[in-house]
Amino acid sequence: MNKITLLLIIFFTSIHLLSAQNFEGVIEMHQVTTNGLEYDLKWYIKGDKIAYELSSASSRGVQMRFVPLKSSNSMLMISGNTKTEIPSEKITTPVGFSMEDAKLEEKGSSSNSDFKRIQEWQITTAEMTARVEVTTDIGVNFAEYKQFFKSDYGLCALAESGKAGFPLNITIQDKQGNVLAKTTLKKVTRMPIADSYFK
Repeated sequence: MNKITLLLIIFFTSIHLLSAQNFEGVIEMHQVTTNGLEYDLKWYIKGDKIAYELSSASSRGVQMRFVPLKSSNSMLMISGNTKTEIPSEKITTPVGFSMEDAKLEEKGSSSNSDFKRIQEWQITTAEMTARVEVTTDIGVNFAEYKQFFKSDYGLCALAESGKAGFPLNITIQDKQGNVLAKTTLKKVTRMPIADSYFK
């Protein structure tokens, strides 16, 4: 009887873990930077594939899609019918951006109508403090993509932590409390994503 109970627990746990890692859909976000620029971000997630589109009304409707290509260690940039591969070593870190001596603290957990498990993190460096909400319902391992995201404190912290998850809301402040950037979750749509979004 105990063996059957143990097997059932393992079976249901593995189903739960697999369902958490099988998120497929679109996550829409809005980002505002300290210099007043506003962007809409649209993430496409399918299994272990990710891509995101960046658009800005202030740049006359310009829209670009970026696809990290682990196989060639490059970032595919798609604008209209033009595709360009950028080697990851050419993706640089902005001046003043550093994760050196960063401290990551877990500040609690919550849930919402879209995700059952959301962790609240605070990342502190010599230059800034970032508050990040991360859902572990989406099992993206950003440690595998860290060479592509060298200027996002939330994604860098997620990569450094080695934990699978996806950042939802991010607020970055300097040491004086001024907001440097704020990314806000707008919409989550679970839907099939065509493979064409990732190439």
